[in-house]
Amino acid sequence: MKAPALYLALPVQTRAIILMTMSAIAYALTFVTVRELSETFSVYMLVMLRAAIGTVILLPCLYQSGIGILRTSQAKLYGFRAILVYSGNLCWFYALAKMSLADATALSFLMPVFTAIILAVWMREHLSGPRITALALGLAGAFIVIRPGFTVISLATIGMLYTTLSYGAATAATRVLTYKDNPSVVVFYMFALNLPLALGPGVYHWTTPSPADWLLIGAFALLSLYSQIYMTRALALAEAVIVMPTFYLQLPLAAIFGFFLFGQMPEIWLIPGAALIIGGSYYSLWSEARRRTRNKEDGTR
Repeated sequence: MKAPALYLALPVQTRAIILMTMSAIAYALTFVTVRELSETFSVYMLVMLRAAIGTVILLPCLYQSGIGILRTSQAKLYGFRAILVYSGNLCWFYALAKMSLADATALSFLMPVFTAIILAVWMREHLSGPRITALALGLAGAFIVIRPGFTVISLATIGMLYTTLSYGAATAATRVLTYKDNPSVVVFYMFALNLPLALGPGVYHWTTPSPADWLLIGAFALLSLYSQIYMTRALALAEAVIVMPTFYLQLPLAAIFGFFLFGQMPEIWLIPGAALIIGGSYYSLWSEARRRTRNKEDGTR
């Protein structure tokens, strides 16, 4: 039995967990490549290359479906999301270049919490107790990781916190966009609309890569792209509450890579802080899944 056949023979939830595991590994390796490349290249250039390579890879796939698939009635929302993603990418890459990979990864888990809160406000839903609890747990964890008043809050830390907020808003926008547009188109526009924003600063800060650098840049772009593709496919197969615990494998992987590749020793405060952040994030997902199940049950009565 060939590997694809074996994979397809697995239960749907098992396939989803495998895909999310691959996404977590790809994300952790993306962090490693960003950290390594930032030693030589500007974050402006890296963000531009990510947008350019992602656009080039995705364009042929969409071309097969016909150019008409790119038509949309949500241009303003796409533009707003592009600004959020571009500014978030700049701050994210800067934080990865300056912070411990484990600390940056732990703080990044605030994104789902912010997404849930922003969607609730956007859709004019009631800010329920579980959502507020998830936000409180996440912020408490962030304070433990950052420890304001006990250590200097760096520009990289502020940048990472902005990234969690901007990406949380961008993820909320993505969910709204997929109500009307094809998910592949939504992903394509994330890269394609970032390219004109990134082009000027990226070219201005250009440093010509060596052949070895191009290999690492290619790996960085592919890992960045496929980490999102694997996550999207995993969430299409199973509820987030089922697959997201696997996604949090990023944290130990980032800590291991940071220790062995960059000599980064995680501080003890990372453990309780990350536990609160992950707990808040997962509680948010669990409560949302329970709410949807309850609404479906009420609708069938």
